[in-house]
Amino acid sequence: MMIQDVYLSIKQGETATKKDRIPISYKETLIGRTWGNVIPDIPFTNQYISRKHALIQFDNENYTIVDLMSKHGTQLNHTFIEKNKPVFLRDGDIISLASGAAVLTFHNPSEKNFGDTLDMPLFIDKHLNELNGLTVNVVRREVLIDGVKIHLTSKDTELFLLLYEKANSAVSYNEIKVDVWPERLTNESDQPDVGREEINTLVYRLRKKLGKYGQCIISVPRFGYMLDLERM
Repeated sequence: MMIQDVYLSIKQGETATKKDRIPISYKETLIGRTWGNVIPDIPFTNQYISRKHALIQFDNENYTIVDLMSKHGTQLNHTFIEKNKPVFLRDGDIISLASGAAVLTFHNPSEKNFGDTLDMPLFIDKHLNELNGLTVNVVRREVLIDGVKIHLTSKDTELFLLLYEKANSAVSYNEIKVDVWPERLTNESDQPDVGREEINTLVYRLRKKLGKYGQCIISVPRFGYMLDLERM
C-alpha cells in the first residue's frame, strides 16, 4: 500500500495550509489548531478546535483516531468517541471536530479486510436505567421513559445529548450554539447565528417532551443550562 493511498479530505473547516486533501503517512498525524509552538500536522483555524484535538495513528496495519481530551470533542460517524480511547478508522468514516467546526472524511481505498467482523468502536455509552425509569442510549441516540421511546427531533436530540454528556456541569450558550447548530457556522464567524430566544425555545420544547424529567434541565443565569441529575 502506498502512503499516498491513505488521506483525509476536508469537507468543512479552513486549514492554515488551504489544502482540501491531506495524505496520511505511517506515523502519528496530529489534528488541531496552530497556537504558539503547537503546529499540528493538520492545522485548522477555528477557535473551537483545541490546539491538540485528535491524533491519527498507524499500528499493526490499522489506523486509529483518539480524542486528546479536546474541549468540544470528536465525533466518528456522528457519534462522540470517548476521550483518550483509540477507535479504528475505516474507509469512508466521517470525522467531526467540535460538533462540525471541521468535518473530514478518512479514505483508505487499499483496505482489504472488508469481510472481517470488526470490534465495536469505543463509543461513550452511558445508561440511566437506575434513575426512575429514564434510559439514555447514546449510541442509538434514543431516550426512553419507562421503556417507551420518546419522539425527539434532531435538534432536541443534539441538545439533550450535549447536556447529558456534561451532566451536573453548566453548559454555556455558546457551546450549545456550536453543538446544536454547527451548520450555521461560517468562515466569517466563529459562532453560529443563533439567538438566545431560539435556544430558550428549544429548551422549553425539550422539557415538555421529557415530562417529569424536564425539571432536571435548569437555567444557569447569564451563562446557559445544566442537566441536574440530582433532581431525578
